[in-house]
Amino acid sequence: MAQITDDNLEAIDMESVADSALDDLEAGMIVKGVVVTADSAFVYVNVGAKSDGRVPIEEFEKIPQSGDVFNIKLMNKKLVDGVYHFSRKAADVEMGWKNFLGHYNEGKREISGRVVSSSPKGKIVNCSGVNVFLPYSLTADLKTINSSDEEYSFLIKTVDFSKKSVIVSRKDYLDEKNKKNYMDFIQKYKEGDIVQGEVLKFVEFGVFVLVEGIEALLHRNDMSWKKVFKQRKILKQGEVRDFVIININKDEHKISLGLKQLKNDPWVEIAQKYKVGDTIKGKVVTITTVGAFVQIDEDIEGFLSNFELSWVKNNANVKDYFERGAEADFKILEINTDDKKINLGYKQLQPNPWDTIDERFGVGSVHTKRIKKIVKFGMFVELESGIDGLVHISDISWDDQKDISKTYKNGQEVEFKILEINKQEMKISCGMKQLIKSPWEIVKERYSPKTIVKGTISGITSFGIFVKLDDDVEGLVHISEASRSRVENLDERFKIGDQVEAIVLDVDIAKKRLSLSIKHYEIMSEKEEVTKILRQTSPNKVTLGDMINIDLGDRK
Repeated sequence: MAQITDDNLEAIDMESVADSALDDLEAGMIVKGVVVTADSAFVYVNVGAKSDGRVPIEEFEKIPQSGDVFNIKLMNKKLVDGVYHFSRKAADVEMGWKNFLGHYNEGKREISGRVVSSSPKGKIVNCSGVNVFLPYSLTADLKTINSSDEEYSFLIKTVDFSKKSVIVSRKDYLDEKNKKNYMDFIQKYKEGDIVQGEVLKFVEFGVFVLVEGIEALLHRNDMSWKKVFKQRKILKQGEVRDFVIININKDEHKISLGLKQLKNDPWVEIAQKYKVGDTIKGKVVTITTVGAFVQIDEDIEGFLSNFELSWVKNNANVKDYFERGAEADFKILEINTDDKKINLGYKQLQPNPWDTIDERFGVGSVHTKRIKKIVKFGMFVELESGIDGLVHISDISWDDQKDISKTYKNGQEVEFKILEINKQEMKISCGMKQLIKSPWEIVKERYSPKTIVKGTISGITSFGIFVKLDDDVEGLVHISEASRSRVENLDERFKIGDQVEAIVLDVDIAKKRLSLSIKHYEIMSEKEEVTKILRQTSPNKVTLGDMINIDLGDRK
């Protein structure tokens, strides 16, 4: 490589300058100056000449002491106030540039320096007296550092010799360093090897670990055999420990580490160690909104759902039963070795009050309890602690109920009957209206089949006639029961308000329906009239006129 020269720098030889006759000073020369004294503006130095020199005091980081020696550059041979004007800063720059050229001419592209200032475009780095520029896009891990006392390494990107400007890159330096480290690493290690690494930083999906200058990833899934854990409970930032190499991706230059793989998988023997139905002792280690994780063995945790806490509380909260660190007995409900899950139960170790509920609240039994809660569709009554019964709005009264909150209040005691018990779904149906006879039961008792009734037509439809009886009970005469003769249009034969007589066919309590028949009433009336004639007249004396006068149900 051809050597780079600088005419001004060829004349600089610090040893010869120091030993020369100092009276022969020339502008631009670099000499050694010994501090004599200092004031608020200058530091005065002895350079061996007839006259002393001075250097601006702002070129020193701190006020120098008498006798301190510095390299300084003569800026002008003209005397100012009887002394020479020197610059320490200019001397450092020229000497630094000379050293930089020597370093660069030797083919070296790596350089070290410290950050002295920052701007949105990049940073200024001082490398042995030479200020170089570090573009923001090449700052890599130094983006947030505005200044530093620590020195960092960089790669020289470009050099403008005429302007004495240099651009460096931290990113390129780290890339080359990482590439070299990676190549050294894969030559030295293979998958399955155990290496020592330092925990660098935590991320959501795991931890980055520094292993022999390479950042490797320890994924969260490879930290512990546990399903739920906190990363910072297992590792500490800055901690140095062993890891196992589980993958080397040579294409992407990535290393994956494992921590849990340093131990045997505890789930391999779980089926031999535990069985469904076993009662085991466990420690509550994590509490969530839906349940708790319970440690039952090293690196083995089971899940206790809120639904498995109580037989009688569907909305049970694990915080009301356990606190973190509590130990208790649990029953194993399910073991899923494929998904590495164990479901636990707590209520299964307690008596289930639903098993004997019908002994205390048998179907048909009557009780008086307080109203626990009123809802749109009815009310819940508290039978005993944790067990409620539902009185549906349709079972409160035989009359229609639209807003029961006007009649009943929470805490009020009411009497009811147990209607149904569903142990599987843990539901109890209760009724209040069942304590008294249904109005339709009374109707059925009063209007037995074949009873003759009188009433007023209250409504006419295409399918029949509604007849209101004396006690405001309404019955229906189906169109097929309206007359012995065929009726096509009921409106032509009957009018609302007409008085009619009919016979009771049936009372359907469930459907709340009283079925009447005018047709059967006509037939019955005819039979009674025939019987009456036969009784009053000898059979030998019944005339044709008597028979003609019998109403056959076809009155005009």
